Amino acid sequence: MVTVGYLSDNRGAPSGVRRFTDQRVFPPAIDAAGAAESAVYELGEQVRAQPAMSLLAAGALGLLVGAVVFGLARR
Repeated sequence: MVTVGYLSDNRGAPSGVRRFTDQRVFPPAIDAAGAAESAVYELGEQVRAQPAMSLLAAGALGLLVGAVVFGLARR
């Protein structure tokens, strides 16, 4: 909340860097955090609905990632 004390201590417009981060960096970061939260929530719902299928998919993904990492390490 902007109070009288804040306004009297901070006169003038914000710097260019501050304006850039407030307008260009923070909104996409907040949107990405919201999308990640939504994805985690949906994943939780899916695990509760089909725990065996989710465990099988996680195991397959783990094997795939392990094979890729092992293949890259041997190069």
